[in-house]
Amino acid sequence: MKLELKWHLPQKLKDGSNNGLIYEIQGIDQWDDVAGVYMFCRKYGKSVVPLYIGQAIDIGSRIKQHLNSVKLMNGIKDSLSGDKILIVGQFIPKPGQDKKKSISIIEKALIEHCLVEGIELLNKQGTKTKFHEVSVSGYLPARHITGQSIFTKI
Repeated sequence: MKLELKWHLPQKLKDGSNNGLIYEIQGIDQWDDVAGVYMFCRKYGKSVVPLYIGQAIDIGSRIKQHLNSVKLMNGIKDSLSGDKILIVGQFIPKPGQDKKKSISIIEKALIEHCLVEGIELLNKQGTKTKFHEVSVSGYLPARHITGQSIFTKI
């Protein structure tokens, strides 16, 4: 099955203390009734690191629920320095594709990709896959293929 995802520009998480929240996001209503995945991330310089990956049939409603989650928002706030952002990936369905099943597959693929890359996520659910790291040294042209580390799930 070939699935299509369209990433949208990031939205900055802003101080929400005036509204009794840790963070708030302006314009979050634009994602009401939009199906797809989303990532809470930290951005520093040109680097973006996912902190939490989720999926929803109604991303706007789900993000609003998360903004009320003190545990998750504190986890994001307490992460390493950098701007905290939200990146939304809109699922573009093809005829006959089930939205719920498709976005679940995309979310799982994103989480596995991050874990394989050694990125630690705040997600507890869906991150139980065991991975092994192989450190690489020696012949430089071969290291250009592998990088300094290889991660595998076996």
